[in-house]
Amino acid sequence: MKHNTPRILLLSAALLTLTASGSLASSRVAADAKGAPYPLPNCPVSGQPLGSDPTILVMEDPSNPLNDGREIRFCCPKCVASFSADPSKFLPAIDAAIIAQQSARYPLTYCVVMTEDPLPTAGSPDFDKVKDIVVLNDMIRICCPGCAKKIKKDPAKFVAMVHAAAIAAQKKDYPLVTCPISGEALDADAAEIVIGERLVRLCCDGCAKKARANPTAIFAKLDAAAAPKAAPATPATPATPAKTK
Repeated sequence: MKHNTPRILLLSAALLTLTASGSLASSRVAADAKGAPYPLPNCPVSGQPLGSDPTILVMEDPSNPLNDGREIRFCCPKCVASFSADPSKFLPAIDAAIIAQQSARYPLTYCVVMTEDPLPTAGSPDFDKVKDIVVLNDMIRICCPGCAKKIKKDPAKFVAMVHAAAIAAQKKDYPLVTCPISGEALDADAAEIVIGERLVRLCCDGCAKKARANPTAIFAKLDAAAAPKAAPATPATPATPAKTK
């Protein structure tokens, strides 16, 4: 009987491919990731910080378009082997972490599939049917599990809907006035991408690749710019000299 086990391609500086046996073999072909880059700061196997030079893999799973072409990052090739041995052991925790990271910023109040109706809210009869799923590293909220089947037919279409809504919702209060990559001033024609359901504005399309290479660093710059600025300290009033008799 044939099993639909996801084939996993490993991308690193040496362009390695992870074979079904778990060994590493040379490859000149690099797989192209679909959707957003991996948005979490830690390796899903070891829990260690990824740093600026993670080992990147792209899942190939035609049986599940929500994961087919999905990028996941690791601290080292050894953790890739652990993941590849049983992806289902790690994917639920990855998805839960992505949902926790992105849910507060989710920009839509309606299901991306059933767009004519608002999503049920807490306390409403159908609220228990609302489901958060992860599509190529983006959280999408749907009105019922059945809508996931429709998203599988064209994941990119529905991710694009969420990204467009995120840009519209966040653009007005975007905290940076300069490109987080080049440092150049942003103007009205700035390039706009979405990573981890966060708007990132860039001076040019060329900076997008660099921004996607290290989402954690980009998030840190956005958070620092959005953080409330501390009020300047009030100078202490000099003590009045005691009068001499």
